[in-house]
Amino acid sequence: MRPGQDAILREVVGLTDRGGALLVNAPTGSGKTVATLAPLLEHAVRSDHRIVYLVRTHSQEVQVLQEARTIAHRLEHPFLAIGLQGRAGRCFLLENVAEVKGATAEEHGKLCADRKRATERALKGEAPIAPPPELPESGEIDLTDLDGCPYYARVLQSDLEDLVDRFSAKLPTPTEFEAFSREENFCPYELSKKLVPHARLVTAPYAFFFHPHVRRSLLQWLGVGPERIDLVIDEAHNLPNHLRDLATVALPQESVRRARAEIDERGDFQLPDGPSASRFFDIVGAAVEELIQALARDDDAVLPPDVFEDALLTALGGTSHRLDTWLGALATWGENLREERRRERHLPRSWVHTVALTLLSWPQLEAPGYVKVATRRPRPALEAYALDASVSARPILDCHLSVHMSGTLVPLEEYRDALGLGPAARLLDVPSHFPAENRRYLYDPSVTTRFEELRTDPRAITRIADRLVEILGNLPVKTAVFFPSFDLMQRVLEAGLQSQLPGNVFIEYAKLPMGDLWRSIEGWKKDPEGTVLIGVAGGRLSEGIDYPNQELEAVVLVGIPYPRPTAKREALRRFLDATTGKGWEYTVEAPATRAILQACGRMIRSENDRGIAIVLDRRAVAFEKSLPGLQPIGDLAATTRQFFGRRARWTRAPSPGPPREAPAGPTVGDGNDL
Repeated sequence: MRPGQDAILREVVGLTDRGGALLVNAPTGSGKTVATLAPLLEHAVRSDHRIVYLVRTHSQEVQVLQEARTIAHRLEHPFLAIGLQGRAGRCFLLENVAEVKGATAEEHGKLCADRKRATERALKGEAPIAPPPELPESGEIDLTDLDGCPYYARVLQSDLEDLVDRFSAKLPTPTEFEAFSREENFCPYELSKKLVPHARLVTAPYAFFFHPHVRRSLLQWLGVGPERIDLVIDEAHNLPNHLRDLATVALPQESVRRARAEIDERGDFQLPDGPSASRFFDIVGAAVEELIQALARDDDAVLPPDVFEDALLTALGGTSHRLDTWLGALATWGENLREERRRERHLPRSWVHTVALTLLSWPQLEAPGYVKVATRRPRPALEAYALDASVSARPILDCHLSVHMSGTLVPLEEYRDALGLGPAARLLDVPSHFPAENRRYLYDPSVTTRFEELRTDPRAITRIADRLVEILGNLPVKTAVFFPSFDLMQRVLEAGLQSQLPGNVFIEYAKLPMGDLWRSIEGWKKDPEGTVLIGVAGGRLSEGIDYPNQELEAVVLVGIPYPRPTAKREALRRFLDATTGKGWEYTVEAPATRAILQACGRMIRSENDRGIAIVLDRRAVAFEKSLPGLQPIGDLAATTRQFFGRRARWTRAPSPGPPREAPAGPTVGDGNDL
């Protein structure tokens, strides 16, 4: 047993008896996952409960199932654990249908439901089950060629008892589960649903529990009410922002344009005692564009009260009652179009329907729970941004118990208050047990990424690039470089860093699909010639991926990863000031501290790991409480020789060469912080 695990075990055991919430802040590598799973599994068997273990990333789901597998191998009676993932990512039948790419979960679900009904009719002898069509030379299938689903038919015809036994003995990860399903021609999504009622442990992304419609489905599959759910939330520090995003309602400019194009394609029509549908969307599009252009000079800007509604009513010459009538007519037209497209075996989508429902909900999304903003990035839109995460978190309180875990959950009170868990929630802060001499924290007082200095000093970016080259040349181990944003990362790369890096470098790009990123980073970790990986603090490389042993032994943070100052963040600060009195601490200081600790924590995963973390910013001294022993960088070459010995990475000065980049990555520079 590791130090701190006994405290986690005691708290979780007590929680199984009394219920409620437990918040655990414990460093990565402290064994908090197994210390939580072991007593929960014992309780779940004793009380016939189900454990729902929520994760943010694919890698976390893999790690949880591997821990469960290790526990199961020590038990006399095996249990079943299933990893759930979204329908779209697991559909073998539609994976080569071009029309389906980009479909929402609802749209994909309707396509699936139609093919399932056709399959069920066929199994009753009403029609033959056609095999999936051969891939044409283009590699894509026409959706209208598909009727039933042979993969779903295999699930219906399977021996459930045999499958439960097979998977209980193996406890496959999601990747292994999908490989088995593909080999045996099962639909992995429907197969996992069929197995869920027999599972003691279910892992799933956050959306499976916090999206209302999906949560209802999950509870139906499990066959239990929330009072028999033991909920675990991993990397819980991400949850408040996830819930705010989930409740946010957006009206993208592109959606309005597509709705207008849909009217042109299907034919214009007159709204009751009002304008034509085409004119209506012209007015909506013009109002959205004007507000974005006039107000959102940078990322976003708060909308004056009722400005959007007033602009629409003035241009349309109507009242709010008549506007609701027109929107109802448009929603009905759009719903009819969706059903028509569905009968034609096309994607059941209508942009008119989507925009109309958004506009109908807009007046109800008011302060204090929402702030309305015009945004430029990541897409031009009007948004009603949700400030109160506790509304979407309420289903947590219906569960028998909930355990919220992270290596960076402090301040625990902030998380508790943001989710509305109440004063009865237990707070447990487990200190790191790793030897202090195995890690060094340094900072460079000669540079900074402070916005004003980057804006006014023309050589600031070049100075950062030159300093990075010098520092990397003195780190004889695999090193991660994390920037506060993709935008700054690109500017420093172009200022000379990229041309002076060795050839075996991995660079993270903002919109790279997770599967491609996962495969690429695993290859880099196993490559003995791998030297540097470059990404962003708070991004996918700096959170949720393990780099054990010598896979990563140094981290360089370029600047302090303060959240980007936006109108939404300022509104959130004011909201939290009003509700907790700690707006600045919770919206600026805490996220920056978490991003720093998450990034630095990548290099220390066990008692035997060693690493040096360097913050290239003189402002690092403000975080010395979180970075014990923080010192100025001094003579880095001497420090690394003393710390790592005479290990060598670059036997000569690095020659210019293109770094190994993540495949098919888009151009960097979307400006996302964290």
